[in-house]
Amino acid sequence: MDSITQAALGAAMGEAVLGRKMGNRALLIGAVAGTIPDLDVLSRLFLDNQVYGLLYHRGITHSILFTLLAAPFFGWLAYRYYENELYARTWMQGIWAAWWGLFYLVIMAAFVGLSYWTTHWVPILMTGGLAIGAYYVVKTLVANYKNPDLLEIKASFKSWTLMFFLAFLTHWLIDACTAYGTQIFEPFSRYRVAFNNIFIIDPLYTGPLLIGIGAAFFIRNRKKRATWNNIGIGLSTLYMAFTFYAKSVADGVIQSNLDAQGISYTEFISYPTIANCVLWQTTVITEDAYYYGLYSLLDTEPKVEFIKLPKNHELLDQHKNHELVKILLWFAQDYYNITKREDGVLQFNNLRFGLMGGGMGDIKDPYVFKFRIGQHNGEFDVWQDRELDEDWKIGDILGQMWTRLKGI
Repeated sequence: MDSITQAALGAAMGEAVLGRKMGNRALLIGAVAGTIPDLDVLSRLFLDNQVYGLLYHRGITHSILFTLLAAPFFGWLAYRYYENELYARTWMQGIWAAWWGLFYLVIMAAFVGLSYWTTHWVPILMTGGLAIGAYYVVKTLVANYKNPDLLEIKASFKSWTLMFFLAFLTHWLIDACTAYGTQIFEPFSRYRVAFNNIFIIDPLYTGPLLIGIGAAFFIRNRKKRATWNNIGIGLSTLYMAFTFYAKSVADGVIQSNLDAQGISYTEFISYPTIANCVLWQTTVITEDAYYYGLYSLLDTEPKVEFIKLPKNHELLDQHKNHELVKILLWFAQDYYNITKREDGVLQFNNLRFGLMGGGMGDIKDPYVFKFRIGQHNGEFDVWQDRELDEDWKIGDILGQMWTRLKGI
């Protein structure tokens, strides 16, 4: 899931375990704990090729082993930090203030950019909420900086360990629900667990968490703040459970349509479109091709129209033993096809992430998650294609998806 969701879920865990003892600081520290597993993205700074990032992101720091070993380690560090009263040092509060100030600016910038890019009311509304909340965050940090000696913390080592354990556990649990998947069995296995039941950004999951921790942040009564936090966790959990149900309904419709249309398939996956669990995509494997389709839970008839996509796997035969190509194949888990660009470079399209705009509209190259394979800077290379095609009009594409979500 996105970093805001992970931070919000971590904050909720912090409040649930330490809120009675630490107040708002439990929210802030929980938010940090919730984002620790994603620090594995820093490994990309030391990689010769960004394709290796597919291996290392959501790897060992998202594993069961890391959760079991790292929770008591971070719990001990936090316990000793407060036991030795390091928090009472003015310079330490200055570091915390600088960290949170930078973190908040990055989040704000991301939402401002998203608001400008999509012109949608949801990111615009959340940007406004973050702007209002910035005042109270700064006020709290300044008060801590000026009066660090007033921060009396009595949390036990056991409580700290439990908080970090829950923050790490819930982090990879919700990551495993996305199409990207999570290597929870590292370092013993690189098998990626991916339930494909929620998009990486879903306001209906994140929203209740933000409301719960937001209310807890402003409420001083400990019982009431705990109640609001629990409501947020409960509603988001119920929504997550509903996504599994929605997926099961979509799977049933997809399977019945494949049978009715006489499409002999090996297997298929279904996964939601952006920021919702109503409009579902599917990629189907057959012997000679792939089929892609859309189904909305609001459709008046349980019907799926499939688009046939060529495999062209033979174009990759001469490169299949290359290490970087092997990583792409591992990550795609048989859901990929190969296209040839006008410049002669091969394009590896990962079909586990659907098509831009759901395959609707006149888009020449609708593949979302794609890599180029061929000569690059005078030598053979594999690199991710992050260029936006000229015919990708994001506003129009989102509008088409919204129309399709409402059903046909």
